[in-house]
Amino acid sequence: MRIAKKHEMKVTLSIMVLIMTFVVTFVSVMINFGFHPGFLAKWMKMWWLAYIVAVPVVMVIMTVIKKTFTKYVVD
Repeated sequence: MRIAKKHEMKVTLSIMVLIMTFVVTFVSVMINFGFHPGFLAKWMKMWWLAYIVAVPVVMVIMTVIKKTFTKYVVD
């Protein structure tokens, strides 16, 4: 699978957000509710919601950060 250079940041951030939300929601659900018969369903619901919210937020934040600090980068 090849990814165009212009989509590299979007793909990288999406994968990073997927992994981060997966781990964070697992820990959060485990701490708050413990392991019980409905754990997996609750975790997947929380993970999906977190992922849907986090991807656009990260895309916007990363764009702002990149534009803001690009002028300070020295070659």
